[in-house]
Amino acid sequence: MDFLTLAENRFSVRDFLNKEIEKEKMDKILKAAQIAPTAKNNQPQKIYILKSKEAIDKIRDITVCAFNAPVVLLICADSDISWKSPFEPEYNSGEMDASIVATHIMLEAFEQGIGSVWVRRFDVAKTKEAFNLPSNISPICLIPMGYSAEGVKPTERHFQNKEIKDFVIEI
Repeated sequence: MDFLTLAENRFSVRDFLNKEIEKEKMDKILKAAQIAPTAKNNQPQKIYILKSKEAIDKIRDITVCAFNAPVVLLICADSDISWKSPFEPEYNSGEMDASIVATHIMLEAFEQGIGSVWVRRFDVAKTKEAFNLPSNISPICLIPMGYSAEGVKPTERHFQNKEIKDFVIEI
């Protein structure tokens, strides 16, 4: 499948089978995270794979948006190694880099037949505390993932795209 077809067909899944993701598939998903472009290739992403009963219970206590996924990836950025702008001292690339990584993860997951959804509806402070994250590690998003339940399909909003002319400005 070409990239545009893959990107167009991938959609957010919020209902999963209780089926483990095979190691070979997870390895490919993590490889996609490894090769994602990041500022200066600093690779500040930290990915916590939440799949033990204890970890899944913790994340489900923090957010209703973990759904019934058998695996939830907690995508974080390490501020100690993210790129810092020489023009804006308060800016670092961690959130942007982790977002690029998360996108690569979701696209490769779809390629592997694994459904996923990007989630930002969670309490960062509670998440840091629950998973004992150091101060330099910032949770950016969650990616609940697994095999899609029977009959899962994209929502109508998935097909609602602005016209290219509505967001592109040529100067």
